[in-house]
Formats: sequence, C-alpha cells, structure tokens
Amino acid sequence: MCVIRKSTQVIMEHLDTYIYELIAKKLSDQCNEAESATLQQWLDASADNQAEYAILTQLWQDSPRAITPKREYNTAAAWQKTNKTLQPATGKIRAIGLKYAAAAAILVLLTTGAWWLASRPSLKEQELVANDGKIKSFELPDKSIVTLRQGARIKYINGYHNDQRVVELEGEAFFEIANDPAHPFLVKTPNQSVIEVLGTSFTVQTGKDSTTVIVASGKVKLGAKDDPSAVILASGEKGIWGNGQVSAKHNDDPNFIAWKTGILQFNDQSLLEILPQLADFYAKDIRIDDSYRETASQQKATITFRNQSCDDVLHELQLLLGFHYKQEGDTVVISQ
Repeated sequence: MCVIRKSTQVIMEHLDTYIYELIAKKLSDQCNEAESATLQQWLDASADNQAEYAILTQLWQDSPRAITPKREYNTAAAWQKTNKTLQPATGKIRAIGLKYAAAAAILVLLTTGAWWLASRPSLKEQELVANDGKIKSFELPDKSIVTLRQGARIKYINGYHNDQRVVELEGEAFFEIANDPAHPFLVKTPNQSVIEVLGTSFTVQTGKDSTTVIVASGKVKLGAKDDPSAVILASGEKGIWGNGQVSAKHNDDPNFIAWKTGILQFNDQSLLEILPQLADFYAKDIRIDDSYRETASQQKATITFRNQSCDDVLHELQLLLGFHYKQEGDTVVISQ
C-alpha cells in the first residue's frame, strides 16, 4: 500500500487530476452539463481512456466509499480513508497494475473529503464564448448561472482560488450568483475593474476603458482591486467605472437586460431615444436623417415589443409615428 501511495503522489505532482475529479463526480452523480461534456471528450479521445474509465468504474462499484463530499482537506485523514477503502479491492489492484492502482487511489481520495484539493499547484481553467450569434446560458461549478450576450467571453476555474470564486469577463453577461458567503464571487474585467458580489443578480458590460454594472437584486461592490473608493450598488442602481473613477446612480433603463429577455419596453420616450436602443438590441446601424432629427425628438411612444424582428418593430413604430425608413447598405435610415 505504501507503493500505491508513493506512486499516487507522483502522479498528482505531474498530472492534472481534473479528469479524475470529473470521473469521481460522474460516478457520484454530481457532474453538471459542462463537466459531463468535458469528460465525454476525454473518453472519445482514445481507447486507453475508455479502458481506464471502465476499470475505475468497476473499482468504484466494488469499493465502499464516502457519499457526501466535504470541503475540508486533511491529507493524513484522507490517505487513511483511501487505504481502508482500497483494501477490499487489493486483488484487483494488483491485477491491473500500478498505473491503475494509483489512479484508483486518486479517485477514492477525491470521494473521501478532498474535492477541492487545496494542495495541488494549479486548477483547470475553462473558457466559454458566445460566438454563434446567440446568447449562451450555463451553470458554473458553484451552481451560479451566467448568461453571455453575443460575442461575450468568460474564463473560470473548476474550483476555488484562494477561497474565492473568480471569473474573468469580456463583453456583457448577466449573473445569478449562488449564495456562499464563505467564498466571495469576483468578476474581473480587461480594464482592471473588479466586481465583488454581495448579493444575487446583476449585469456587467465591459469595455476597453470602462465597466458598467446594473444590479437587478442584492448588492455588488464596483471598483479597482483594493480600491478604497469602490462603491456598493444596491438593487436598481447602476455603476460605471472608468479611468480610475467610479460613479453610481439610479438605473432608469428598463431594457438593460432586454438582450436576455427579448422584451423591449418604452414608456413615453421619443423616437430619438428609442432608436439607439433598437440599434444596440439588434446590433444594427440605425441613423436618423438630419432633416428629421428635430421632429423625431418630439414624437413619443409607449409601447412594448416581445421577441420581434427589427423590421417588425420599425414597421409598428412607422404606423404609430408616421416616419419612413429604408435600408442603405448596412444602415437603416429614418426620415420624414
């Protein structure tokens, strides 16, 4: 058993144990959709991977094990449990060789209180991009839900980093954070701003030089790292960070997550105010003819659109307000 322990330690020092974590999660019915997909890719990569998975599955089925994972990591206690757990399968371990014996030891270790592996040198980084022209919604390992707007990119690790849940965001996303006060949730952006989650749900829009945060529920803190001037935003508030400065105000935009809900609402707003929001929502260039701008600033509408095409929306506004529009190349031009 000492040989198995030594070999396992060597493997854990030189190999990424992420796949073994996924196997342990899969066998204990705790894999989420993204993790299951990653494991399936590993299985599809080679027949050797499939054979190893089959052997570990058999060892799992033949060995007693702890069912409920714990976050405390006690190396000595974990190894003691591992040794005891492997004893009923000793004959099989000798038969399958040292490589699988060490892998089995890792697998059992992961299921007896070492899920978070605080002692390992690195954690597996994941990256997701909403690059197919559609929004993408998925669940993080901590059960938080993230919805990426088209073109957004997020990076995260499969566990905790310094007792924190950390993601890196480019673009725009809506976050619904799982409650875990012991492990703060941080969103880092390319412009060096940091959002620390103190509540539940919010949207983040990152730019080259600024970050905009709008809180739907709960509270978040917005500022640079270790910034004493960071502001705490409550539900219904909007914060903007840029050039080392941060400001906060009431959010008066009911359409701040229209890209996620598909619902656009306008309450007594002028055509001059409505059209930029349509341009952002539909990712189109919509221009008002200079001769029509003054009239457009006086024409107002109270109307709601639900999952409608840009052409349908413009047609309804045309019937309501009486303007004309036409396509000129990639630009929609509004005129009298």
